[in-house]
Amino acid sequence: MEFKYIRQPEYSLRFRGHRRTHGKTFPVTGFDKECVFAVVDGETAVFDRSDCEIDQWTGLLDQNEKMVFTNDVVEVRNSSGRPVGLFIVRYNNLEGRHVLDGVTRGAHTSRLTVHQDIQVVGNTHEKHFNVKEYAHV
Repeated sequence: MEFKYIRQPEYSLRFRGHRRTHGKTFPVTGFDKECVFAVVDGETAVFDRSDCEIDQWTGLLDQNEKMVFTNDVVEVRNSSGRPVGLFIVRYNNLEGRHVLDGVTRGAHTSRLTVHQDIQVVGNTHEKHFNVKEYAHV
């Protein structure tokens, strides 16, 4: 796969939630200390905050123009198109930026930038995602 420059959209705060009890991911419209608000199947839903994990959009799109959120598992490729490894997108409070936290052998922590060839392959909420089954390990 050849790297293509993706025109990034204007940044806005966007969130998605994941309900631990049901294992479902959904777009979040708002939240506070006690509740998470979402639109599910055209209806406004309110979930208990302690049952939900909230991920924030990084402001970037991957090579397939899919939004990249925190807790996404992404594959990074080098400039020649070869896979470097799998990383988890995290937010580093000390640096005030999103970082890629390596999970496969040889994959180290690095900054998340618009100039990287990344592709979302899953997220940390998916129980069935297995790093050991990743083809390039």
